[in-house]
Amino acid sequence: MTVAEISECFPNKFKPVTGEFILQHVKALSAYCRVITLVPVRYVPTKELFSNGPLKALQELISWYNSLKSTNNFKTGNLSVIYFGYVSLPRPFFESADIKFINFFFYSKVKNLLKDLDPDLICCNWLRPWSELSGKLAKELNIPFIIDHHEDIPTLKKLFPDSFITFLKSFEKADRVIVHSSVNKKEVENENLNIKNISIVHLGQNFSASDTAKIFNFNKLKLICVSHLYERRKNIDVLIKALSLMIKNETIVPNLDIAGDGNLRHEYTGLAKDLGVQDIVNFAGSKSQDELGKLYDEADIFVLPSYPEAFGVVFIEALAKGLPVITCEGNGGGEELKSLGYPAVLVKPNSPEILSEAISDLLKDKDRMTMMSEKGKQIVKEYFTWDKNAQSSAEVFKNTINEFHSNE
Repeated sequence: MTVAEISECFPNKFKPVTGEFILQHVKALSAYCRVITLVPVRYVPTKELFSNGPLKALQELISWYNSLKSTNNFKTGNLSVIYFGYVSLPRPFFESADIKFINFFFYSKVKNLLKDLDPDLICCNWLRPWSELSGKLAKELNIPFIIDHHEDIPTLKKLFPDSFITFLKSFEKADRVIVHSSVNKKEVENENLNIKNISIVHLGQNFSASDTAKIFNFNKLKLICVSHLYERRKNIDVLIKALSLMIKNETIVPNLDIAGDGNLRHEYTGLAKDLGVQDIVNFAGSKSQDELGKLYDEADIFVLPSYPEAFGVVFIEALAKGLPVITCEGNGGGEELKSLGYPAVLVKPNSPEILSEAISDLLKDKDRMTMMSEKGKQIVKEYFTWDKNAQSSAEVFKNTINEFHSNE
């Protein structure tokens, strides 16, 4: 079986940690089938490159361009990764037009990349902007087409209130849709689209769950939050406000590491200063997996109050490292973990008061923290390794191929 996966979200030399989980997924999958991963590299500079003045912007642009140009294809075992450059219209303002632009100018390019590779199936990660092109290509090649859906639909509706239904219609052209949580599956089902099949495939994560008990530093407790700082739905401001309330209420006040970067970082550092918590909030920036592992090891509780959220690999990374997890009700990752038997602390979204109380209550309960730590590692071993993800994905792909050809 040969599977062609398409994902724009994938590590390159400019952003080496972006899409790390897709890289791990295709690596693991290649133990069960041949995998060709096509990675569109968008040659449109992001606005962050222009945020530090003209001279710095020029230096950043040169570095950005050279990094993308020096990102090379690679092959390891049954996995081939092929990068190809493209240009597009500004996003998200011209998202619908951008999809048409891509279909018109880059369909032949993608087709030529695949023509000699003879895939049995095409799987496109994310609805936008490559699913429409992927579906057309699969139809021309007479092979099944799968969409691996990583987004939450409420955010899609908020971003594109007038055109979201056009994006969702791509689901109807797929032979199967893969999602990663029951919440995500229900969101898709509630749109009343004509979808052939929806399968839940759990994601994996990169850390080994240790059999050694987690040692908490109760004398100097530390929280960790791992999130990009591009979208407000991650609610990093709510977490910072919750920490400031803990100081006012004179409860146990932990330090907080925030690992991740983005255009909202300046705003959040300003908020921490305004609320008087700048000395206990550390903005650690973007980190490699090895660096993240060390930050997890130094922490005692993981908190990410994001809402909505399709899943969130960082939750299961934290569990593998023995950290109790606090997140929000309705969050795909939190709700999925709870349905599998993990006693996640789920709080009402967008409430610093409720979040601060939940953090304080857990910090005071050593037995509960220990129980959550051990249960979390057990859940990860049972459900959330990359090998289990690869086995489930390969089975779904084989079933989809068999069903497709049995209906011809």
